[in-house]
Amino acid sequence: MLAIEKIVAFDLRGSWQVRALAEARGHTGMVLLSVLAHTYDEAMAVILPLAIPGFTEPSLPCLVSAAKVAKSGAVIADVIDRMGRRVKDAVIYRTETALRDDFRRLADRLKLNDQDRVELFKCVQRWVVADRRLDPTFDPQDPDAKRLVH
Repeated sequence: MLAIEKIVAFDLRGSWQVRALAEARGHTGMVLLSVLAHTYDEAMAVILPLAIPGFTEPSLPCLVSAAKVAKSGAVIADVIDRMGRRVKDAVIYRTETALRDDFRRLADRLKLNDQDRVELFKCVQRWVVADRRLDPTFDPQDPDAKRLVH
């Protein structure tokens, strides 16, 4: 390995992306892998072996699409289940808040600085590609929600 390649690999190991993949487990790890693949598609061939030595392919279940917000407010995506079947629009998080909190806890465990946190949450935001709710700002608890707008 050339000296420059060693420097690049060393720099990448310290990046929040590699550290997050190495730290995240279970459900959060599955989602993070999809989030990073959505944003850093071509770089994943370099990032994955640094974060998870011996990585060849994701274990099942795994996400195979970006996320969407369903009409119910749940965060959904296509998943390949443990039996190898594709499940369309599986609920990944019951609410956007649950998604946010899960990644906030990950960022706290990693002790990410403000710049890295912003970049992480921008990646998560880009991963959610559609919002199927009629009005994403609609709050059913709001007393004005009961009145007709038109």
